[in-house]
Amino acid sequence: MNWQVSVQSRKNVPVILLCVPLLAAAWTRESARPADKNTLRQYADKIGFQVGAPIPGRIWNEDPQYRAILAKEFNAAVSFTFMNLTQPEEGQFNFSGMDRDMAFAQEHHLKLFGDCLLYRCNTSPGWVCSPARRALGRTFGWSADRLDAVMKTQIQTVVRHGGDSYYAWEVADEPLSHNNPWEVVLGREEYLTRAFHYAHEANPHALLVLNETLGHQGVDKDRAAEFLQLVKKLKSAGAPIDAIGVEMHLEAPLRPGWLDEFRSFLAGARQAGVQVLITEMDVYQGPAGAFSDPWANQKEIYAAALGACLADSGCKGFYTWGISDAHTWLAQRQNHRLPDARPLLFDERYGRKPAYFGVLDALKDQATHH
Repeated sequence: MNWQVSVQSRKNVPVILLCVPLLAAAWTRESARPADKNTLRQYADKIGFQVGAPIPGRIWNEDPQYRAILAKEFNAAVSFTFMNLTQPEEGQFNFSGMDRDMAFAQEHHLKLFGDCLLYRCNTSPGWVCSPARRALGRTFGWSADRLDAVMKTQIQTVVRHGGDSYYAWEVADEPLSHNNPWEVVLGREEYLTRAFHYAHEANPHALLVLNETLGHQGVDKDRAAEFLQLVKKLKSAGAPIDAIGVEMHLEAPLRPGWLDEFRSFLAGARQAGVQVLITEMDVYQGPAGAFSDPWANQKEIYAAALGACLADSGCKGFYTWGISDAHTWLAQRQNHRLPDARPLLFDERYGRKPAYFGVLDALKDQATHH
């Protein structure tokens, strides 16, 4: 999970996003479809399905087009609720971002997905996980009881503030990474079980989600199996997990069997008794020369992933990790930067790309047979 949301950047992604240079619009003919006035939201609403995108603070304030497209095309939005944003100092909560998101969601009838309650040090405030605390050793200077109390207060205060405006919460993100203070001090299964209980106590009606990244050329089978096994253990321990999120930061060319891998993951989720959300999707089109028509290939990937989700009764939502290619984290991340990335549904000028119509057509097809 990556987005520019605060000075303390997430996953080492800097705050200021790159405005990429304009492409020669290879998709001009398709994106022009003037007679097609339909929106993603129109068909998602017909089938009771969530299609969403994030509300990133800096872009939100500086790019009114982003706000307009989100309200028009999507029926759900990711609201960033990291601990460094909501409790920058111990006991001092800042809900300005959540309140902004709730007001926008109410105005435009959007469902909010809170992202996320627990993550790594780079979205935790300094008083929880600073270099000085790291110098104290593996426990960061925290006792298990004290950090558990901090975790409970954070989760329940934020979830209760969100109230019914938030239909879902990503309680924890990327638990397989083994590099967050909660796991170090409390143990992975223990902190996750407690966190889900605390969130459920605060809002028993919200959909509670555990999120993970599972590969860039498909869904890595070993990692998916490890994740599903963890979910089963947590549910056996009584953790009220309703759904699991899968990040699909895909980078073409993909493995030939990537779609079967995803379908197998969906089947595994059904077996584990949880729903699925595609929580973070973008598709790097591939390096120059890799495809005769990278945009058609990108469209096929989006359409196939969403089509597999829609065909599975347990797959309930689809979120793209951004809206416009002008604001993509792939061009700015420190590791494995892709400066030529154009991975989203809308181009730099918010023109609809072939990928957009791949998603639209998949929703239309599902609505026709609904």
